[in-house]
Amino acid sequence: LQLFSEPDNVHKLHYAMESLKRSMKWDEDVYGLEYDLDLYNIVAVNSFNMGAMENKGLNVFNTAYVLADQATATDTDYERV
Repeated sequence: LQLFSEPDNVHKLHYAMESLKRSMKWDEDVYGLEYDLDLYNIVAVNSFNMGAMENKGLNVFNTAYVLADQATATDTDYERV
């Protein structure tokens, strides 16, 4: 699992990674589905004009939907992630 973002957002990647791990574990537990690739990447981009673009192995998200920072994020921000 890897997450990438623009340099000014790197400090926000921790919550996204923890959320990703919990989501994948939930899929495994609830649906019995294990991720079938050796690689999974997420790219968070400030200026991405769509909510997300999903391809197997690479998802591109607007930062508003994948990044959060304890110092500035609201509860709604965390729910969105």
